[in-house]
Amino acid sequence: MNDSAGGPDPFAHLRQQAGQRADRTVGRLEAGIAALRTAAQKVTAESIKQATRDLEPGFAGLSFQVIRRNARAYGLYCEAADAFTGRATPNRKLRGKWRRRTKGLTARSPRSSYDPLEGLSKRALVFRIHALEHELEAERQLRTTLAYDQQVLRSRILRLETDLVLVQAERSRP
Repeated sequence: MNDSAGGPDPFAHLRQQAGQRADRTVGRLEAGIAALRTAAQKVTAESIKQATRDLEPGFAGLSFQVIRRNARAYGLYCEAADAFTGRATPNRKLRGKWRRRTKGLTARSPRSSYDPLEGLSKRALVFRIHALEHELEAERQLRTTLAYDQQVLRSRILRLETDLVLVQAERSRP
Protein backbone atom coordinates (compact mmCIF):
# COMPACT_ATOMS: atom_id res chain seq x y z
CA MET A 1 0.00 0.00 0.00
CA ASN A 2 1.14 3.49 -0.78
CA ASP A 3 1.31 5.93 2.06
CA SER A 4 -0.69 9.04 1.10
CA ALA A 5 1.71 11.35 2.93
CA GLY A 6 5.02 10.12 1.55
CA GLY A 7 4.45 7.95 -1.53
CA PRO A 8 3.77 8.94 -5.11
CA ASP A 9 0.20 9.98 -5.94
CA PRO A 10 -1.50 7.12 -7.80
CA PHE A 11 -4.04 9.56 -9.25
CA ALA A 12 -1.57 12.14 -10.53
CA HIS A 13 -2.16 11.17 -14.15
CA LEU A 14 -5.91 11.62 -13.71
CA ARG A 15 -5.41 15.04 -12.16
CA GLN A 16 -3.14 15.99 -15.04
CA GLN A 17 -5.69 14.85 -17.63
CA ALA A 18 -8.47 16.75 -15.86
CA GLY A 19 -6.31 19.88 -15.76
CA GLN A 20 -5.57 19.56 -19.48
CA ARG A 21 -9.28 19.13 -20.22
CA ALA A 22 -10.10 22.20 -18.14
CA ASP A 23 -7.42 24.23 -19.95
CA ARG A 24 -8.79 23.06 -23.32
CA THR A 25 -12.30 24.14 -22.27
CA VAL A 26 -11.06 27.58 -21.24
CA GLY A 27 -9.16 27.91 -24.53
CA ARG A 28 -12.22 26.96 -26.56
CA LEU A 29 -14.36 29.38 -24.58
CA GLU A 30 -11.88 32.24 -25.11
CA ALA A 31 -11.81 31.50 -28.84
CA GLY A 32 -15.62 31.38 -29.00
CA ILE A 33 -16.00 34.67 -27.14
CA ALA A 34 -13.40 36.31 -29.39
CA ALA A 35 -15.22 35.05 -32.51
CA LEU A 36 -18.55 36.37 -31.22
CA ARG A 37 -17.08 39.78 -30.39
CA THR A 38 -15.46 40.11 -33.82
CA ALA A 39 -18.82 39.25 -35.41
CA ALA A 40 -20.54 41.75 -33.04
CA GLN A 41 -22.93 39.08 -31.73
CA LYS A 42 -24.34 38.70 -28.25
CA VAL A 43 -22.43 36.43 -25.89
CA THR A 44 -24.90 33.86 -24.63
CA ALA A 45 -24.60 30.18 -23.78
CA GLU A 46 -26.28 29.20 -27.04
CA SER A 47 -24.18 31.54 -29.17
CA ILE A 48 -20.98 30.23 -27.55
CA LYS A 49 -22.04 26.69 -28.30
CA GLN A 50 -22.66 27.57 -31.95
CA ALA A 51 -19.43 29.58 -32.27
CA THR A 52 -17.26 26.82 -30.78
CA ARG A 53 -19.00 24.31 -33.03
CA ASP A 54 -18.19 26.45 -36.06
CA LEU A 55 -14.56 27.05 -35.00
CA GLU A 56 -13.74 23.38 -34.52
CA PRO A 57 -15.26 20.97 -37.06
CA GLY A 58 -16.35 17.70 -35.49
CA PHE A 59 -16.77 19.30 -32.07
CA ALA A 60 -20.33 19.53 -30.72
CA GLY A 61 -19.72 22.92 -29.10
CA LEU A 62 -19.33 23.97 -25.47
CA SER A 63 -22.54 23.40 -23.56
CA PHE A 64 -23.47 25.59 -20.63
CA GLN A 65 -23.12 22.61 -18.27
CA VAL A 66 -19.48 22.12 -19.30
CA ILE A 67 -18.80 25.82 -18.80
CA ARG A 68 -20.53 25.85 -15.43
CA ARG A 69 -18.56 22.86 -14.09
CA ASN A 70 -15.24 24.55 -14.90
CA ALA A 71 -14.68 27.38 -12.42
CA ARG A 72 -12.27 29.35 -14.63
CA ALA A 73 -14.48 28.96 -17.69
CA TYR A 74 -17.57 30.02 -15.77
CA GLY A 75 -15.81 33.10 -14.42
CA LEU A 76 -14.75 34.00 -17.95
CA TYR A 77 -18.28 33.42 -19.22
CA CYS A 78 -19.78 35.63 -16.48
CA GLU A 79 -17.38 38.44 -17.38
CA ALA A 80 -18.21 38.24 -21.08
CA ALA A 81 -21.90 37.28 -21.19
CA ASP A 82 -24.37 40.02 -22.05
CA ALA A 83 -26.80 38.77 -19.43
CA PHE A 84 -24.33 39.65 -16.67
CA THR A 85 -22.99 42.90 -18.09
CA GLY A 86 -26.29 44.65 -18.85
CA ARG A 87 -28.18 46.62 -16.22
CA ALA A 88 -31.59 45.48 -15.14
CA THR A 89 -34.26 47.68 -16.67
CA PRO A 90 -37.53 48.28 -14.84
CA ASN A 91 -40.69 46.96 -16.42
CA ARG A 92 -42.26 50.04 -17.94
CA LYS A 93 -45.26 48.20 -19.31
CA LEU A 94 -47.01 48.41 -15.95
CA ARG A 95 -49.28 51.39 -15.91
CA GLY A 96 -50.80 53.60 -13.24
CA LYS A 97 -52.78 51.47 -10.83
CA TRP A 98 -50.66 48.36 -11.26
CA ARG A 99 -47.39 50.19 -10.74
CA ARG A 100 -48.70 51.78 -7.55
CA ARG A 101 -50.04 48.47 -6.30
CA THR A 102 -46.80 46.58 -6.86
CA LYS A 103 -44.65 49.28 -5.28
CA GLY A 104 -45.21 47.97 -1.76
CA LEU A 105 -45.08 44.29 -2.78
CA THR A 106 -41.49 44.10 -3.94
CA ALA A 107 -40.67 41.36 -1.40
CA ARG A 108 -43.29 38.97 -2.85
CA SER A 109 -42.32 36.69 -5.67
CA PRO A 110 -44.31 37.19 -8.86
CA ARG A 111 -46.81 34.51 -9.78
CA SER A 112 -47.66 33.62 -13.33
CA SER A 113 -51.22 32.63 -12.50
CA TYR A 114 -53.53 32.81 -9.52
CA ASP A 115 -53.74 29.72 -7.37
CA PRO A 116 -56.26 29.92 -4.52
CA LEU A 117 -54.35 27.32 -2.48
CA GLU A 118 -51.31 29.61 -2.23
CA GLY A 119 -53.30 31.95 -0.02
CA LEU A 120 -53.95 29.27 2.61
CA SER A 121 -51.73 28.67 5.62
CA LYS A 122 -49.95 25.37 6.11
CA ARG A 123 -52.36 24.46 8.88
CA ALA A 124 -55.38 25.06 6.62
CA LEU A 125 -53.74 23.01 3.87
CA VAL A 126 -53.15 20.11 6.27
CA PHE A 127 -56.79 20.22 7.42
CA ARG A 128 -57.88 20.25 3.79
CA ILE A 129 -55.67 17.26 2.96
CA HIS A 130 -57.06 15.29 5.92
CA ALA A 131 -60.63 16.11 4.88
CA LEU A 132 -59.91 14.95 1.33
CA GLU A 133 -58.33 11.74 2.64
CA HIS A 134 -61.48 11.02 4.70
CA GLU A 135 -63.68 11.70 1.66
CA LEU A 136 -61.53 9.37 -0.42
CA GLU A 137 -61.78 6.61 2.18
CA ALA A 138 -65.59 7.01 2.32
CA GLU A 139 -65.72 6.84 -1.48
CA ARG A 140 -63.64 3.66 -1.46
CA GLN A 141 -65.96 2.10 1.15
CA LEU A 142 -68.98 3.01 -0.96
CA ARG A 143 -67.42 1.52 -4.10
CA THR A 144 -66.54 -1.67 -2.21
CA THR A 145 -70.12 -1.99 -0.98
CA LEU A 146 -71.52 -1.37 -4.46
CA ALA A 147 -69.15 -3.94 -6.00
CA TYR A 148 -70.23 -6.54 -3.41
CA ASP A 149 -73.93 -5.81 -4.05
CA GLN A 150 -73.36 -6.08 -7.78
CA GLN A 151 -71.68 -9.45 -7.33
CA VAL A 152 -74.62 -10.69 -5.22
CA LEU A 153 -77.09 -9.56 -7.88
CA ARG A 154 -75.12 -11.28 -10.64
CA SER A 155 -75.06 -14.54 -8.70
CA ARG A 156 -78.88 -14.33 -8.18
CA ILE A 157 -79.42 -13.66 -11.89
CA LEU A 158 -77.23 -16.64 -12.76
CA ARG A 159 -79.12 -18.86 -10.32
CA LEU A 160 -82.47 -17.72 -11.74
CA GLU A 161 -81.32 -18.30 -15.32
CA THR A 162 -80.17 -21.78 -14.35
CA ASP A 163 -83.57 -22.51 -12.73
CA LEU A 164 -85.31 -21.21 -15.85
CA VAL A 165 -83.29 -23.53 -18.09
CA LEU A 166 -84.11 -26.49 -15.81
CA VAL A 167 -87.84 -25.66 -15.82
CA GLN A 168 -87.87 -25.34 -19.62
CA ALA A 169 -86.05 -28.68 -19.91
CA GLU A 170 -88.69 -30.40 -17.71
CA ARG A 171 -91.57 -28.94 -19.77
CA SER A 172 -90.04 -30.06 -23.04
CA ARG A 173 -89.99 -33.74 -21.90
CA PRO A 174 -93.00 -35.79 -23.06
